[in-house]
Amino acid sequence: MSFYRSIVVIGAGFGGLRAAKLLAKNYRVTLVDQRAYHTYTPLLYEAATTFKETANYQEIKDLVAYSIEELVEFQSINFIHSEVRQLDLINGDVHCANGVKLKFDYLILALGSEVNYFGIPGLAENSLPLKTFIDALKIREKVLELTVGRERVRIIIGGGGSTGVELAGELKVWLGDKLSIGLVEAASEILPGFSEGVVSKIRRRLNNLQITLLTGSPIDKVGPGKLFLKNGRELECDLLIWTGGVKAPSMIANLPLKLESMGRVEVAGKMECLPQNPDLRLYGKVYAIGDMVCRYDSKTGKPVPGTARAAIEQAGIAAYNIDCDIKEIRLHKEYLPWNYPYIIPVGGKYAVAKIGKLVISGFFGWVAKGLVEFYYLLSIFPFWKAIKIWFKGLWIFIKNDRLG
Repeated sequence: MSFYRSIVVIGAGFGGLRAAKLLAKNYRVTLVDQRAYHTYTPLLYEAATTFKETANYQEIKDLVAYSIEELVEFQSINFIHSEVRQLDLINGDVHCANGVKLKFDYLILALGSEVNYFGIPGLAENSLPLKTFIDALKIREKVLELTVGRERVRIIIGGGGSTGVELAGELKVWLGDKLSIGLVEAASEILPGFSEGVVSKIRRRLNNLQITLLTGSPIDKVGPGKLFLKNGRELECDLLIWTGGVKAPSMIANLPLKLESMGRVEVAGKMECLPQNPDLRLYGKVYAIGDMVCRYDSKTGKPVPGTARAAIEQAGIAAYNIDCDIKEIRLHKEYLPWNYPYIIPVGGKYAVAKIGKLVISGFFGWVAKGLVEFYYLLSIFPFWKAIKIWFKGLWIFIKNDRLG
């Protein structure tokens, strides 16, 4: 085991956790995160739509948010539960909120993203986001509160991307006719950027669930219980849930790194950060992965979408290149994005999965979703622990009457 290089990973999301685990096979790694748990974000919509009688707070947390200390137990990883207050990339220092100061030779930034309200007046104050485990529980609490003693509750979801679509479908299957759900999307179609065949199947599913789709409808401003669209239309609701976008963490703006127009960090093919200007010299080697990164596809010239699969693959590239650098091996790898498979659940036992050119929808798409979840659990937990969590989740969702 080598300890002569200081390696710090900031952020324990999909990419950060993967990078730390890979590097810990050969080196001592320090992993820093402001939360004590690693969130499996693809299940947040499930956490937001489970009856309290079916699963309490702790049971839901066990399925969606996993203790980082447990995940890195018996590995060469020192986990520090703290918020990073300052990053000094010129002198190689990481300043944490608890007074801890870390020195790095190699730094991997995996800070994820923040909710983006796009400067829409009143939106942040009059909506609930779905970005964290706590957000999911707040949505559950609010929806259940609103349905007490009422025949109909009007919910509008702002943002017709995958998160908005997943939540809309699950809410409708969960509470049925008690909810009137509208999905508002600024673009001309839901799921911008997804293949036409997938969008067509999902649109049909949402229509069958009687979810109102309002595409080409940017939000102008928001007030208590009311949305004002740029086309002049006004919409009333009992609850607005915002899933309309994310942005790079605020602290990135103050770093001496090259940023693209949306404020994300630009990286070279090896996932290494570029200095703000060519004359600036960063301390050691600084890498960035995941949602906070802008990596352009050399074939299309477009930015690579921020997905969990991309973050995990980028983590592997960054970890491999750090290993090569320490061992003084000139066999560095470049990150080459490709057409990642994806699965979008749309309520109950229905999902649409796209693997290459193959599109699977309905029950078999839902089965594929479950297998992907199980595979990820196997990648971070011992076998029997992964089995236990996966079956517990399946049992809870059956009890919640979600499977048909």
